[in-house]
Amino acid sequence: MRLDQIRILLVRTAWMKYYEGRANIDPPMSGAKYIKENKNKKGGEIYNFKNRKGKYYGYIPNLNGIKIDNLGAKPSDEFIKNVIVVFCATHPVEKGMRIVGWYKNAIVHRNPQDNSLMEWGYHIQTEALKAKLIDYNNRFCNIPNTFGRCAVFYFSNHPEKAETLNKILNYISNDGKSLYPVKTKIQSKLPRQNDINKRIQVEKKAISLATKYYSERYGINNVKSVEKDNMGWDLEIYTGTVILKVEVKGLSGNQLIVELTPNEYKAFDKKLGTYQLFIVTDALSKKSKSQVFTYQRKGNIWVGNNRNELYVTEIMSARISLK
Repeated sequence: MRLDQIRILLVRTAWMKYYEGRANIDPPMSGAKYIKENKNKKGGEIYNFKNRKGKYYGYIPNLNGIKIDNLGAKPSDEFIKNVIVVFCATHPVEKGMRIVGWYKNAIVHRNPQDNSLMEWGYHIQTEALKAKLIDYNNRFCNIPNTFGRCAVFYFSNHPEKAETLNKILNYISNDGKSLYPVKTKIQSKLPRQNDINKRIQVEKKAISLATKYYSERYGINNVKSVEKDNMGWDLEIYTGTVILKVEVKGLSGNQLIVELTPNEYKAFDKKLGTYQLFIVTDALSKKSKSQVFTYQRKGNIWVGNNRNELYVTEIMSARISLK
């Protein structure tokens, strides 16, 4: 199929985690000037992945109409069907334009449409089952910023962007799966151990899962262990633009309560965007679960990828010795 025959539209939007509306755990970031400055107004793009009776409705900010002729429509057509619409946003920490999700088999309208379900209208619609939002911790597909000052980009006008188009299509055909698959051996049964050995096994398993998690996203060569360097974190992840500092904690049970050493808490309490807390519960079972927590400046909260918030309690301690 020729480049000008592929119906695909890139849309630049604000960076959000869920795109289901404003929430204390999901403020719009990176490229969201209008909705940041107009907090009492409901910019439509913050709802682009909200299920409304089995459908998703896409809104494009600062755009009166879409040039659907560039997607293959006739001048007399008011809409065109079977379009792939790819939503992109700038990563708030690592920077770079990332694919955050897409609509398949979408209907793209030339002009904004009205809908009783929303007060601002929409430009694009699709069935909810045809849409995909990438988990915000898994948005690792970095593409060139082709938008300039516009909120949309048409590949049909830019044959020189064929390489970028192929990268996007391959990523979508792979359903947004990892770029760097990592194979790991799973030990079916652990021998009986005393508490100290069990604790060591829990820590090793947590580090192993964290290493696998980040290696799948950034490549095994970009994940470095600094456990023995007393840095206040366990792993450093080289993303290409920044270095993520990851503290890893493992728990044998399912209750999420961890303690940080003074050195670890010092790093945690700096509340940097490049710091992450990776916690594994039920670490030694086949059903272990991992959560990644990052600091969100708005609201002064730590939020996990399961929409959980951390509660932090400072505990005083002391060192006592003979004079």
